[in-house]
Amino acid sequence: MVTRPERGPGSAPALASVLCLALAAALQAQPNQPFVDSVDVQVVEVDVVVTDRKGRPVRGLAREDFELYVDGRPVEIANFYESAIYVEEQTGRRKKERPAVRNEETSGAADEGPLTVVFYLDDPNIFPSHRTRLLRRLEAAVEPWRSMDASFMLARFVNRLEVLVPPTPDLDAILEGAATVPKGSPRAIQNGEGARRFAIRSLIDSYEFCRQVPYCRPCEDNWGELLSLARQYADNQATNTAIAADGLADLVTTLAGVPGKKTVVYMTDGLPQRPGISILEYLGNELCRDLRPSAPSETMAEMVQYDESRRFNRISAHANANRVTFYGLDATGVRSANADISLDNPQLAPSFQNVNLRAMNAQSGLHLLAHETGGKALINANDLSILLDDMTGQLSASYSLGFVPEQHDLGQVRQISVQLGPGADKGRRIAYRRTYRDKSLDERLAERLLSVAYLGNPENPLEAVVDFGDTKLLEKKIHELTVGISVPADSVLSLPGKDGESPNASAQLRLWLVAVEDRNGARTTVRQKAITVGGAAGLAAEGGNYRVEVAMNLPEGDYQVAVGIRDETTGLTSLIREPVSVPSG
Repeated sequence: MVTRPERGPGSAPALASVLCLALAAALQAQPNQPFVDSVDVQVVEVDVVVTDRKGRPVRGLAREDFELYVDGRPVEIANFYESAIYVEEQTGRRKKERPAVRNEETSGAADEGPLTVVFYLDDPNIFPSHRTRLLRRLEAAVEPWRSMDASFMLARFVNRLEVLVPPTPDLDAILEGAATVPKGSPRAIQNGEGARRFAIRSLIDSYEFCRQVPYCRPCEDNWGELLSLARQYADNQATNTAIAADGLADLVTTLAGVPGKKTVVYMTDGLPQRPGISILEYLGNELCRDLRPSAPSETMAEMVQYDESRRFNRISAHANANRVTFYGLDATGVRSANADISLDNPQLAPSFQNVNLRAMNAQSGLHLLAHETGGKALINANDLSILLDDMTGQLSASYSLGFVPEQHDLGQVRQISVQLGPGADKGRRIAYRRTYRDKSLDERLAERLLSVAYLGNPENPLEAVVDFGDTKLLEKKIHELTVGISVPADSVLSLPGKDGESPNASAQLRLWLVAVEDRNGARTTVRQKAITVGGAAGLAAEGGNYRVEVAMNLPEGDYQVAVGIRDETTGLTSLIREPVSVPSG
């Protein structure tokens, strides 16, 4: 049986999410009665962080101390457990007691994977010296995490998402990867403070040139050019912000199929919620305020056009749907609010308020993503250890509240609210993801397959085998690759038909297939097919195996082919990844 796919690799598919177990209960076989009742049970886990007024973790709370609401209506907390990350006293680098982190699940904890901590470098938006400082101090900063029951991952974004070290419990592998991480993007120099200084100097140069021309009023006759220069800077910053946001969305999609809670340490020099706002504010409220009365209102109207809040909210919703929490780390460290003394005319330099506005705007996106996903913005410190200690404090105050969602239309975003019950509040603060999204089983399985394709970590309870046949040239640089999937008949649960006769026993298998190119990460669309095996009308076993062949049309290159096989009766799912090369010719 050969299934023909669409030709050529596709772009990134729609957002998808994690697999939740599908349970199939076999009932006693009786003629003319259903034999299997299949139920898709999904429990939504809400991770809640509780701290006191001073930011210290609050432990020992019980289920009764929390109230959970979905779309404003109270829901029952079906599962509850405290993350139980506790502190062992030990002497640290700064000659004081420091936490050693351990993740212990208490009774009632969900059956899920360990915490996954992702170190993510937004290379185009980290100044080289800031990036070097972070990576050099990473080893000392993460030392307390050696006792953490977690997986760690290292990734960066340069034009596309690059997974440098896939999830591993070996923290040394992350440190080795960080020591050999490729150089940062040259765009970081152009995108940072240098670009802002250039924009301000361009405004001042245009302003001063007009003043030297007879009868030229700098903020009247020259207003169009000044506004154009400010817009150019804002447009460039908006483009950089959109690219960074796309990288975050790709990261979340890649992590979606990883079980358990995912925490992303997002290292960047900033994620402005309103790109270019400081330059427009400088133009309207400082450079031209006294010479053009309408300048403040005109530039304010321009600022409204550069608002990335909706984009960030979409990323937050995508992260919340996949249990990903953001900890936005400002790699700049302690930001200086001093005016630029390198300008030819220091009297025209931006004010302290304008420089401070630029700093707050750069951190605003980090605050938004962290708040919406239950994390925290790690800012205003040059010492990486201090910032990661702050994150550890958050993790050590974590609880998981699980609930079974009501049946709703799939794909809708639901609002979550968590409150501390009477007597448990006492001025404490809580952080949690603000939304979740119902997803179909097909979507969850497809996303799990994508995570295996990119990150590895396959599982094969069905003992399936994937092999590849020869390639055949179809057209210029496009080849047909045959993918063979063999599943032992003994691994599949076949059920008698309505007549109850075992010779007519059959089963349903569902297949998923995707190919990811090694060089640039491009992937085909995730394709699926349901196949009946056994019985009078199903695929017959040969040599004790059910074998299916699927044709994929791929350009030349090296690929990771990921295949998912699910026994619809038992819910057992195998996820396999195999490398393959499509030769040129």
